[in-house]
Amino acid sequence: MEKLFYILLCVGSLVGCIALGTYWIYRESRTVTVKISQPSLTSLQELNKEFHRQYSKARDNVWHSETEHGSIIIVNGSSLTLIHRGSRHSVHTAIPQVYDDLKSIAHIPLTTYLLLLNNNSSTLTDDTLEQYWQHLNNLEIPDSIDLNEQPSVKRIIDASQRLLQKQINNKGSIDRNQLIQFCRDLVGDLVPLFNAAAIAQLNKMHEIVQGWINEHNIDRQDSSFKVILIGARTARQNNIQATYFERLLGVERQKHIAYIEEIFNNELRVFSIFSTWFLDEQIGVTFFNDQDRMHRDLLMNDHVHQYIEQLIP
Repeated sequence: MEKLFYILLCVGSLVGCIALGTYWIYRESRTVTVKISQPSLTSLQELNKEFHRQYSKARDNVWHSETEHGSIIIVNGSSLTLIHRGSRHSVHTAIPQVYDDLKSIAHIPLTTYLLLLNNNSSTLTDDTLEQYWQHLNNLEIPDSIDLNEQPSVKRIIDASQRLLQKQINNKGSIDRNQLIQFCRDLVGDLVPLFNAAAIAQLNKMHEIVQGWINEHNIDRQDSSFKVILIGARTARQNNIQATYFERLLGVERQKHIAYIEEIFNNELRVFSIFSTWFLDEQIGVTFFNDQDRMHRDLLMNDHVHQYIEQLIP
């Protein structure tokens, strides 16, 4: 019994020594890691590092000033947000139901086109076409759509049904010319739907925006009134919402409308881009007496342009 006790005591001591040794190795390794210092920066690098720090601080100050003392409307898809003197007001359904209904109808010939375009005779499945054709047969025109647009809606549905039915029956290769003709024949019916959807969207947005302007006594001509639009790259030119706000603020204040592509559909990232735009405008005026100078490549000017022409005869 005493031998067993002695053996257990020795084993326990050995385990304790190993554990203690492991602890000291771990502690020493941590000490070594902590003692590793970062490479020192040169004075020039330190100066540039301070520039970035001060620039970020100034950008944050721009955002704080704009939101605390001015009015910013943020348009993001179907939502509208007003930040007015520090308070935030949001409407998450700023697009009426009729807008979605009209666009869904307008998508029918486009879907028909894509269904037939994406599939050739070897991969076209009857199930896909028949299911879509069946949904067209069961479709009831939404009550939200005005009587003026309903004839166009019916022609779109009928033409799509006929083309799909023909393809289901033939089960052959797709006639590209016939497909193109189908699309072009329906343009005259698509345009009224686009117009009605655009007007419905504008009316709803105007109702909300005008309500905010009246409620908070916002002056449209006030330089602190700005707009952030978040949208697709392809919709940037002649954007309907941008055109509305250009009219609301006045053509001379178009630069108070910031269009930010939806790839940055992150609120913090959006605010950073917005603040950078107006901070760079201040810097451009201060240094170059040109509010757009910092919005162009700072390295590009007439002298450099001439050099490029010399560099590549």
